[in-house]
Amino acid sequence: MSEKTHPYTVKMVDATGLSAAERSAAELRFRMALEVGVGGREYVVPTLQACMLARSLISHLPAEEVAQAEHDAEREVIALWENAEDKAVLSALKPLHRDMGEARFEINT
Repeated sequence: MSEKTHPYTVKMVDATGLSAAERSAAELRFRMALEVGVGGREYVVPTLQACMLARSLISHLPAEEVAQAEHDAEREVIALWENAEDKAVLSALKPLHRDMGEARFEINT
């Protein structure tokens, strides 16, 4: 796939005991589910960047301030990303039918 098709890469790390085919299939499931979760492949990188920015904007604030209405946008962006990412992880790992321990997916832009 070209950079234009997927302006990011997904790599499954810390997944011991998987064949190359299993790892590749899990990475594909993760990518596909993530793209659905954020509204399309062209939105993955901007949504990830927006989430990282939102986290940085509120990271120094006390929890009671983060909960205020003026930070609704930041919380919504973070929730959008986290929900999409959680569903993508489940989609990727569930067909493996085993505990993957510390396995995770890295997204590189």
